Amino acid sequence: MTLSIQESEKILQSKLGQPTKTPTDKVIGFTTPIGKVLAVHREAAETRIWFEPPAPPTIEGVRLMDSPSNGNSNLVGQLLPLTASTTLRVEVESSEALVRFLDWYLGDKSVSESPLGIAPHTKFVFSSAYQHFQDLVEEKSGHPFKDFNEGLAAVWENYKPRLRERALELLNTPNWSEGDIGSGVILNHMIAAIEIQESSSTLDNNLVFWQNRFGHANRDHKVLLEAVADPKLKHEIEDLLFGLYRGDLEDGVAFDRLSELTGGKYPLLAYFYFLKDMDQFMPIQPTGFDRAFCELGIDFTTLRQCSWENYVMYNQTLENLRPQIAVAADLENVRLIDAHSFCWIFSTLLKQETTGALENSKGGNDQGRILGGSEKTIVAMCLSIENTVRNSNGQTVERTSKNKELRMTSAQLEKLMTSLYHLQEGRCALTGLKFSKDATNDDKNLLPSPDRIDSNGHYEEDNLQIVCRFINFWKSDTDNEEFKRLLMLVRDMDFR
Repeated sequence: MTLSIQESEKILQSKLGQPTKTPTDKVIGFTTPIGKVLAVHREAAETRIWFEPPAPPTIEGVRLMDSPSNGNSNLVGQLLPLTASTTLRVEVESSEALVRFLDWYLGDKSVSESPLGIAPHTKFVFSSAYQHFQDLVEEKSGHPFKDFNEGLAAVWENYKPRLRERALELLNTPNWSEGDIGSGVILNHMIAAIEIQESSSTLDNNLVFWQNRFGHANRDHKVLLEAVADPKLKHEIEDLLFGLYRGDLEDGVAFDRLSELTGGKYPLLAYFYFLKDMDQFMPIQPTGFDRAFCELGIDFTTLRQCSWENYVMYNQTLENLRPQIAVAADLENVRLIDAHSFCWIFSTLLKQETTGALENSKGGNDQGRILGGSEKTIVAMCLSIENTVRNSNGQTVERTSKNKELRMTSAQLEKLMTSLYHLQEGRCALTGLKFSKDATNDDKNLLPSPDRIDSNGHYEEDNLQIVCRFINFWKSDTDNEEFKRLLMLVRDMDFR
């Protein structure tokens, strides 16, 4: 007896409601109440279902297949977890067998013992790690962890839903229209929803590295700021944001293209999705969460892994921690954002424990503002570039210099340098240090100096930034991202 695809789809809809995403000729997928997904291969002659681990027990009429064969290009969007190497597939013989399989999948209690990315010995590891978490919380605050609405957890983490609510007010997506695409309206709303620092409501957005404390080049939303003056880039980013929040653009497609445009700024991209739906998507800070995952025995990393597949796995990993936290803390309900907060608190305390800083740590919000009178400085930088280009066209001194070209007119160069200077708020793009302006009376090492982002490239738009003179000297021809990483290590900061 063979169960037809049509019959299986009727049973799935009766159990799970409407499909997770618009079905294709090849795949139809569904989401369970606890967030797990499964999909039916519509092209097969019999009912074959992709699903998430663990493997089922012996179920009459259900055969676990040897290979998941899950390379189908239609497994995208919310069905992307089914492309993971851990995905399983079963062949179902009858409607009764399908009901039995669904009863098992919907009521599975073993997920907390063997979730995605977690080793088989996790139950023991988590118990041990949770005790360590409790010890650190009590050492830090003087009180044990009870729930997420009181004590250290509340003080550190309860701002996130309020921050999201305020960001959504500033984002104002209900009033967006397709006519706004390319106008700058959507971009300005998005920037406002990122740059939240409101002392009156004690709200500071620390989910995205947006402040100019360490230089414009290090700001996660750097590309958004630059897109304001770039019509083509502005139109593309606004089109993607409109599709993400108001249109029907698939989440994975939007993520991957926005990742390309923003240089893979993982915290920024996760923030976009956190604003879209906090029941599915969480913010991220790769180094911090990787530290917590490692301590929890979870074999999964996010650092330098910015992709839609990695982000889906990240959220699924947090989802799988919910029941474990609930059991360990004796809580009736643990939300996705609670699992996120648990990991972040644990990561922060682990770092403080390692550095001997479990005592109350202090931080500041240094906001820099630029001063007037920068024209002379900008002209000097433009002359410096032009002189460098004139003197670098392959002449031999002790070695052959790299050929450097100025691919714009003098007027265009001055306009670009003026724009960069103000965009960077008069601060070094790589350190955030305020520039000196007077070579006679100020510190010469802090004078602004034009730097090619790619030292092998030329003096042209998108390859220039302004840094302190000593930074330009230190950086030399080092790769820009590598140099930024080294600077962050000197500061003892997590590198994103």
